[in-house]
Amino acid sequence: MKLLSIFSTITPVALGLSFMAASAEAFPGYKPKPRGIPNSRVSGGTRSPLGVSCIGEPQAPQLTSIFPADDLGYTTDQYPAFQWYMPQNNASHVEFNLYEVVNEDEGIFQPVYQTAFVPSSTAGIATLQLPQAMGIMPLRADNYYYWSVEVYCPDETTAEMMADGFVELLLPDPILATALANSEGLDRAAIAAENSLWFDTTRALSEHLQTQPNAPLAIEYWQTLLESIGLENIANAPLLP
Repeated sequence: MKLLSIFSTITPVALGLSFMAASAEAFPGYKPKPRGIPNSRVSGGTRSPLGVSCIGEPQAPQLTSIFPADDLGYTTDQYPAFQWYMPQNNASHVEFNLYEVVNEDEGIFQPVYQTAFVPSSTAGIATLQLPQAMGIMPLRADNYYYWSVEVYCPDETTAEMMADGFVELLLPDPILATALANSEGLDRAAIAAENSLWFDTTRALSEHLQTQPNAPLAIEYWQTLLESIGLENIANAPLLP
């Protein structure tokens, strides 16, 4: 796969970091940093003949990575959590892959982590935490990574649907690092969103909603976040356990 050229060294100045005004009082939405990443985000559709797909409701939202379409996806977490919208299904399994982009010009990708599992049949937003306990190497700040999710129907060897995204580890300056360390929940999500830290934002909001699923402000912020990157069609989807 040929990727467009991007910069792998990010400085606080380049990201336009700010956090003084970010707080749970006024969620800023997400401020993307366009990087020319060729990411479709939404699956191109099923590959099975009409009527035999394991994906229910073809007219409903399909497999979608929860990710800004024109953004690399920054994080300060060496073991980030990845998310995607999973449609109603009776799939046999889902495969998740994470690769380090070694040489974009030559299409060289180094496998970092791969797993397969049976998904929930219910439509909603799935989350996969990169597991630290399994001895997986943490993300490195001097490169970026590509991740993908593939859905397989029973008795099929070709993926029915695929969605993907990117992630890059950012080493924040001391002021931002302190602000993130001293905040949690909605405050942390607001600071992360203001500073283009996509994975930090979604993780803070998701964890808050997991403990307080009916919190009106958290629900509002989650919907605002997804709407800010054009995912209003799944902004009300539940977070799957």
